[in-house]
Amino acid sequence: MSKINFTESLLRVIISLIGLPFTGIQAALSRYLLYKYKAPGEKISVGSHHLHAMVTGSNTSNLPTILLEAGMGGCALDWSLVQPALAKHTKVLSYDRAGFGWSTTPISEPTCEGYVRDLRELLAQLELEPPYILVGHSYGGMIMRLFASKYPEEVSGIILVDSTHEQRFIESTFNQIRYEERLRHLRRLRMGYLLSPIGLPRLLKQPIGAKRLPPPVQHTVNILGYRNNAYKAAYLESLCTIESALQLIESEPLVPELPIIVLSAGRQNEDWQQTQKKLLQLTAKTRQIVIEDSWHSIQLYNPQAVVDSVLSLLRDNHRNQTDKQASI
Repeated sequence: MSKINFTESLLRVIISLIGLPFTGIQAALSRYLLYKYKAPGEKISVGSHHLHAMVTGSNTSNLPTILLEAGMGGCALDWSLVQPALAKHTKVLSYDRAGFGWSTTPISEPTCEGYVRDLRELLAQLELEPPYILVGHSYGGMIMRLFASKYPEEVSGIILVDSTHEQRFIESTFNQIRYEERLRHLRRLRMGYLLSPIGLPRLLKQPIGAKRLPPPVQHTVNILGYRNNAYKAAYLESLCTIESALQLIESEPLVPELPIIVLSAGRQNEDWQQTQKKLLQLTAKTRQIVIEDSWHSIQLYNPQAVVDSVLSLLRDNHRNQTDKQASI
């Protein structure tokens, strides 16, 4: 597994010691802001760490529970324009992966498989029983696909919100543009990891997390994104993407009859759009909806498109359950 190497860890410590006054200010400021900006959900113990979870709505109509998985570096607040609308119909969970948002330290294996284990434990602690409709944005779509592969009997549908295809992290498929893009991304996260203890990313206004949220929510996301753990978690998550991709490649195929909606952003480049088409091969009941006026974060640019897609799967599920009961 790709991990932060000893040299990088040592360099981070050295930078922290050299910039000791700034290290103290960064630590104190982070603690104060976490105290000031209270977690809107619950902090749930999942073994050696805690995850922040927001559960809203109720499923009095016996509809599936909706699980919302943010993209790389994201948190539960990424779904703030989507979750309230869905909660009017059924129970909805959004949460912060380990190290992000209000959740505590990163896990040692920040791969899709490691995150699925965390999510399973979180669901058990919250007593949220299946069936589930899984909604994953970008890298979160990979996590949701692995969840459905491992626990097919618990999943009634998937919404992939401009989801990443695993091929994007397989180096043998890279062209020069993709290779340089990934290199720049890792360099940026590495610098954030090394310099976050002295607060330099905060000074440069370079937080981890989503953009384009409503101002009060965006302010909170930024505050959380300046934490040292956020930079460490984001760097680790990116380093482990190759292993995550291999986990998906080696996983069991999804159930052929599983309904999947591939929501694709129309303003992405041609390479990305081609990988979106590959997702259409996941099951016999996979269909694509292109949101022509949206960039990557469809849940922020056109949240209603995400809501409508989830509700369509809820309606289909309800109709199927009604038909089954009628045939008994």
